[in-house]
Amino acid sequence: MATGDEQTTVGELREAVDRFVAARNWERYHTPKNLAMSIAIEAAEVMEHFQWGTIEEGKELVKDPEKKAEVADELADVMIYCLSFANSADMDVSEAILKKLARNERRFPIAEGR
Repeated sequence: MATGDEQTTVGELREAVDRFVAARNWERYHTPKNLAMSIAIEAAEVMEHFQWGTIEEGKELVKDPEKKAEVADELADVMIYCLSFANSADMDVSEAILKKLARNERRFPIAEGR
């Protein structure tokens, strides 16, 4: 699989997550309820890196290669669980995001957001 956001599709990522889960026979644990909880837990681990700092300290934190790698690792956990959730619930991630963006375009017109 190619790497990088420009080369890797959401479908390829979903397949990679599916293969990982299937190889370990984890399907019985990867239910929508368990995965929803796991997404929240991992998102909290992302937040933990920024918990006591200011906005500016947070911006500086992600400039540090070691700290950025730690946050990226937690973000990867969130995304993996999100993709596994999509697999478990048979949801099309791209379709869901594009529909939500279209709905948000109507809810939050550009002129009102500035």
